[in-house]
Amino acid sequence: RLKENMGFKTAEEYLATHDGDGDGLLKPEELDACVKDALQDLGVTGDDCKVVAEELLKESLPVSGRSSAGRETLNCMLEAAQAKCKLRGVKRSHDGQSSKEQFDAVGKELSLQAEAISWAAPSAGADIPIASEEDVPTIDLLDMENNLDSVAKLIRHVCKDIGFHLVVNHGISEEVLQQGAEALEAFAALHASVKDKYAMDTGQHPAGTGYLPVHNHKLPKRPKGNVVEAFIVKRELGPRNISLDKMPWPSELGSAWRTRVEALASEMEKMALRMLPAYSLALGEDATYLDPAFQSPLWRLRMSKYPPMKSYEEGQYGIAPHVDTSFFTILHRIEKEPSLVVWSAKSHRWVRVPSKPGALVVNSGELLRQVSNDTFFGNQALRSQ
Repeated sequence: RLKENMGFKTAEEYLATHDGDGDGLLKPEELDACVKDALQDLGVTGDDCKVVAEELLKESLPVSGRSSAGRETLNCMLEAAQAKCKLRGVKRSHDGQSSKEQFDAVGKELSLQAEAISWAAPSAGADIPIASEEDVPTIDLLDMENNLDSVAKLIRHVCKDIGFHLVVNHGISEEVLQQGAEALEAFAALHASVKDKYAMDTGQHPAGTGYLPVHNHKLPKRPKGNVVEAFIVKRELGPRNISLDKMPWPSELGSAWRTRVEALASEMEKMALRMLPAYSLALGEDATYLDPAFQSPLWRLRMSKYPPMKSYEEGQYGIAPHVDTSFFTILHRIEKEPSLVVWSAKSHRWVRVPSKPGALVVNSGELLRQVSNDTFFGNQALRSQ
């Protein structure tokens, strides 16, 4: 509930005012009036009110065509409205040659949450079709040895129009992948009290590392908890010097467990660096363009286990809808039925990424989008039931 501004009401109060038929949902015209009412309460008037309202409605009414909004969506829109107002009100400092705008991290987070909820993504996997090759293409990394330009051309197409692709002949052995999977199972089998010793963000280890229990609200942060447990490590050498020695390695599993996890991370990093020349060419630069930025890259390894569930509640997911913030993400999956769901810009629908023997999934992230000056984009994804 938001009461930070004089006259600014809660979602329930705005809903009660503008819900003409009392069904708990605002029709498009009711939502438009409600958003403008809220913006005026925030002090936004005239043409500014119209512009910001149009932005909010465009972001919150997804391509899936949903024509009404309930309390939860409205509350997120109100949070996004506050964030937008803060961002529009940021003062610029001038030094005669340049100006800098302060970044409102809280406002950005609220805006992203509202946008993600507005996608109205499905969570029942059986109801979501399997992606076609056009939806999620396959790239053979062996082709990089003899035809790097053609691989780069395909990656450019993927990054501009799709956001996801499969990778085969990636160079990571099945043994390393299997041992990584076994390491995850070993950690998941520990008693909850043991896993809680390594809980994330308790101040004992670097931020963003450690254990996340089932129904956690982190990564991504959403109103309903993610139906997944995870163990996360990361490495960032350089000024911050976040080394693997600082990670919350569970002593109960011994040094061999850590060795397996580090081996998986090392092979993933090698594969990522191997792909950089193709991404450099895809950006329209020479093959070594990205090399200086990846001399000692930050990487994060997330090992996730999804408990079996008969069904999810409305608005609940294994991993809630999100866009990755990374340059790109490499994903190894072990699943009985495909459950990674992505938005297909090709067929304008949500699809499940097929499970292909020996293939890994790669998806573009927000950092890559920024490097490309918005030529590429990070696609929406979630984990269904």
